[in-house]
Amino acid sequence: MTVNVIYYSRKGNTQKVADAIAEVCGVKAIDIAQPHSLGETGLLFIGMGVYAGKADQSLLDYLDNLPVNIIKGAALFSTSASGKDRSEMVVNLLEHKGIVVYPKHLCLKGQFLFLNPKRPNEEDIEVAKKYAQEVLNAFRG
Repeated sequence: MTVNVIYYSRKGNTQKVADAIAEVCGVKAIDIAQPHSLGETGLLFIGMGVYAGKADQSLLDYLDNLPVNIIKGAALFSTSASGKDRSEMVVNLLEHKGIVVYPKHLCLKGQFLFLNPKRPNEEDIEVAKKYAQEVLNAFRG
């Protein structure tokens, strides 16, 4: 099964988590702001920073432009000041394209101004790695 990890990160919080997940998957995390090509993907981990309560528009546009039928499954992870799941729009967009979305989403706190200093931290990174392994086991099993 081909696995890819993509992300969009303004401040680097989501990138840290994406890199940890990619390490578990044995791949390199892909910044969607950089030129790349995905190709057929059995499982796509999608990382998003949450700003003002929703995923960044750049990520939404990227996902909206993904060709239909090249991605079978997806797992979502995010960082935000609140650490709350704000992936509804992304889930709807992916399911509309026929992509199966793993029901558990990883939502970690990220540093923003004076909130959550030094987050994501080592504990958060370990949680991300465990999440990646859980998702891989679910999609392979």
